[in-house]
Amino acid sequence: MKKSYLLLGLLALPIALQAQTRTSVVETFTSSTCPPCNPGNQQLESILSNGQNDNNTVSIKYQLDWPGNGDPYYTVEGGDRADGYGVSGVPASYLDGQTSLNPNNLSQGDLDAVHAVAARANITGVYQIDEANQTIEISVDVEMLENTPPGVRLYMAIFEYQTFNNVESNGETQFEHVMKKMINGVGGVVMSPMMAGDVYNWTGSYTFEGNYRLPANAGDPIDHSIEHSVEEFSDLGVAIWVQTLLDRSVYQAAYAVPGVVGLEENVNAIASAELYPNPSSTKTTLAIQSIETQDVTVELINAQGQILSTETLKDVPAGRTTHDLQIADLANGMYTVRISSENGLVSKRLVVQH
Repeated sequence: MKKSYLLLGLLALPIALQAQTRTSVVETFTSSTCPPCNPGNQQLESILSNGQNDNNTVSIKYQLDWPGNGDPYYTVEGGDRADGYGVSGVPASYLDGQTSLNPNNLSQGDLDAVHAVAARANITGVYQIDEANQTIEISVDVEMLENTPPGVRLYMAIFEYQTFNNVESNGETQFEHVMKKMINGVGGVVMSPMMAGDVYNWTGSYTFEGNYRLPANAGDPIDHSIEHSVEEFSDLGVAIWVQTLLDRSVYQAAYAVPGVVGLEENVNAIASAELYPNPSSTKTTLAIQSIETQDVTVELINAQGQILSTETLKDVPAGRTTHDLQIADLANGMYTVRISSENGLVSKRLVVQH
């Protein structure tokens, strides 16, 4: 089943400099013409969906042009990414740019090992899809948790949650998290050296040109200047990670959350909102500073953009109001608390640490 998310009015804000939960990126090189890629993808998806990796793992897959005639959804960018890693056989997964393994052999322990590495940055992102114009708008904030040298880059990959049309010879009938376009190409966005606590913002858009085409094979790849291979625009997502070229290590990763790019917070009626304690393990208190009496909706959103809970606070008076959020049942990770009213919007980052 295709994933679909409500568009959320969301703007991610950096929080105070502190230890953050690690989110790792798993980059997988695969092809629908590769027999062992079928069980490899099954093993990868089984582990990613076991409940232990919901808020700490980002997955992106590059369909390649070999073996044989290759995957119809091969892109030159995916091939260049494989060349950058020196990929010589598929399937191959790279965990945070460091650990290389065959996904047929992937274990939860492999992911636990990369999750145990300290995060070196905060990443928050929001994206908005204009299906009629085949455009996706993206805004990303990166807060550095340490000083960075030259050579650090921001990568943003637009992917389709599930595709079905690129079936070939290996028995797979659906494909998950298929990379469609890398923002700014395979080289990503070069970030200048930053100090701990600095925040870097990137806001922009990408338009998929022309009409859909299913290439006969990888020998005739999509020409992004005139066509695209997106099966369903509502099923697009954005994977984000920060990586250094020095040793290919990854600072942090995240999925962008569906939302409204460019919407300013504090439109007028909600002056501010705070969460304390944060990080927390069982309960956090939301403090709202309201300009006027109004109904306020509080939504808890996970890293995949799914709304976990929605609560409406009726007739919140002008001034300061507090409300407790119970979080004991949440897994460790980063969440967004979205506070909205008819005339106001504030979003805050919540870190759950048990």
